[in-house]
Amino acid sequence: MSTSNVSISLATEDDASALASVMTAAFSACDAAYPLIWGSAPEGTHEMLAEKGLFSPVQKEGRFTFKAVDETNGKLVGFATWNMPKEKVVGSQAGEQKGGLPELPWVNMELWNEKTGRPKKFHDRDVDDSKDIMLSLCFVHPEYQRRGIGSMLLEWGKQKGDELREKIWVTSTPQGRIVYEKNGWEVVERYTIDLGFA
Repeated sequence: MSTSNVSISLATEDDASALASVMTAAFSACDAAYPLIWGSAPEGTHEMLAEKGLFSPVQKEGRFTFKAVDETNGKLVGFATWNMPKEKVVGSQAGEQKGGLPELPWVNMELWNEKTGRPKKFHDRDVDDSKDIMLSLCFVHPEYQRRGIGSMLLEWGKQKGDELREKIWVTSTPQGRIVYEKNGWEVVERYTIDLGFA
């Protein structure tokens, strides 16, 4: 399959389940932390939480999710979610942001919090949400990786960054870093999570 058979368009509410499925497939196939975090969870847990927590609704004000579809079979094979600059909220309107996973007895919450908490600290330190663009999610189904689809999904955000003359921030796993560097991003900071492998 060539990328000429892949179309990029805005995702719709009907895509929520497929977006969560692609995210789970890519995360579980490519991230060494996945089985350590989610290995004891009942099948379908990650997809259900992703759909409810990340894709309900699929599109929000200031957040755009684009999907990649293989036109030969109609399958959603990847997506990218971009957070655009937004007005600063100050004073009493700026409450503590709630979110994240609820406590789940079959999920390694300590490792999950380590994996997601430290990048949040870097974001809070370095990203100006009123000016900067943030690529919050970008996943391609493992069967479709290394075919240029990730680069296609990044194009809209890169064009927006150029148009607005703003920085684009990305947090990545080591596996995803290659596609980002190929598309012009530079590693600014690294952090390591001890997964307990010798």
